[in-house]
Amino acid sequence: MLKYIVIALVGLGVYIGVTFKDEIEDALDARSFEEVHDVIEDASDKADDAKNDLTDKWEELTK
Repeated sequence: MLKYIVIALVGLGVYIGVTFKDEIEDALDARSFEEVHDVIEDASDKADDAKNDLTDKWEELTK
């Protein structure tokens, strides 16, 4: 019986999450967090590319 109650509550939670996704994101202002995450990810990728370029140049110079 307890197993069915848990399954019903999980199903209700999924339904609420899918139905009110936009309202929940607006209330939590989650979109701005996603934008910040994307900017940080882009900066990390650029730094990694720069590190790889410098490593390649260093290897060329030390040959």
